[in-house]
Amino acid sequence: MTKISSVEYYDKVLGSWEGHIAGDYVGAPVEFKPYEEILNKYGNITYFPEPIDLNYVNDDEMYEICALVALEKKGINLNAKDIALEWVDLLYDLNFTAEKIALNNLRSNIWPPQSGLHNNIYFDAIGAQMRADIWGQIAPGAPSVAKKYAEMDGSISHAEIGIEGEIYVAVLISNAFTEQNIRTNIEKSLNHIPPPNESLYSQMIRKAIQIYDDNPADFRNALVILIRYWDDIRKNVLKITGVKGSKSDSLLNRKRKLFLKDNSGVHVLPNIGIIILSLLYGSEDKEDPLGRSICIAAMMGLDTDCNCGNIGAILGTQLGSKNIPSKWRDPLKNTFSTYVKGYERWKITELALKITEVGKRVIQEKQQDIIIS
Repeated sequence: MTKISSVEYYDKVLGSWEGHIAGDYVGAPVEFKPYEEILNKYGNITYFPEPIDLNYVNDDEMYEICALVALEKKGINLNAKDIALEWVDLLYDLNFTAEKIALNNLRSNIWPPQSGLHNNIYFDAIGAQMRADIWGQIAPGAPSVAKKYAEMDGSISHAEIGIEGEIYVAVLISNAFTEQNIRTNIEKSLNHIPPPNESLYSQMIRKAIQIYDDNPADFRNALVILIRYWDDIRKNVLKITGVKGSKSDSLLNRKRKLFLKDNSGVHVLPNIGIIILSLLYGSEDKEDPLGRSICIAAMMGLDTDCNCGNIGAILGTQLGSKNIPSKWRDPLKNTFSTYVKGYERWKITELALKITEVGKRVIQEKQQDIIIS
């Protein structure tokens, strides 16, 4: 039986959100910029690349706020359609890739899981992974519970390895409440997704671990190897039809191939590879593993705000707010804004409190091996 005090639980959820938001601010200025451009402009990133603007709003977290609203309205036994209805009611039109297509499907009365598949060439993009944090936060030390919620939420807009991305990051955060070694967490969390012989996602994580082991203290060379590996995978995937239920010569599959060829920076595979490398290299900094990890992810490029946000949430959970260096926490001014109608402005402390209130109900009903006292 594992016990987590209410004070510790709240502190870790607060730390998860502070880490996530700090990661946003580090990653946003360099999002999708070429690696060389990031290096030339910012050099070795060790802090926020640009001054923080507290009026800045990132579009990534709005789906998690919708999930929280749905949990409060429908209770902890909600379903994917309950969350999807909040997307329809509360989201502005600032949506991209899989989420944009899913919203069009939902507005046409196409509900999960069909909403994640119908006409969706981005079913394995990063969107589900980026919104995984809340499911780990409401299931502290209960990775199987986090997995079920993440799988349900992912089905709104994604399929296959796209959903595996949301499951894996949610499980990482759930485990981070009780596991202090990030390497152990990374490997243990793999037990909740299909094995490498069945999943390109698991293969990518294993490859990233291997690359790290073979290239100690050299994340820049590790990135080159990782992207080369991703390019090989991508070229093979291009040969395969990718949209379920469509013919190989259809317009959808031609669009799918263009996505993989020209816009694969939002694909879930290279981005989870970067997350794993950043967590491992960042763990070498014993004084500030959170800051080092999110800065490495920013320097590696691709979907940097998503990656840095997920990393900050994972390590913020592991550390708790009280152990996050003030250089990352204090500039946030306990302020968080998002694009959700009626829920645009928050105190981070208020958001953390609401999540812990839901999480206590989840643990009480769904997980008998964890006690929040």
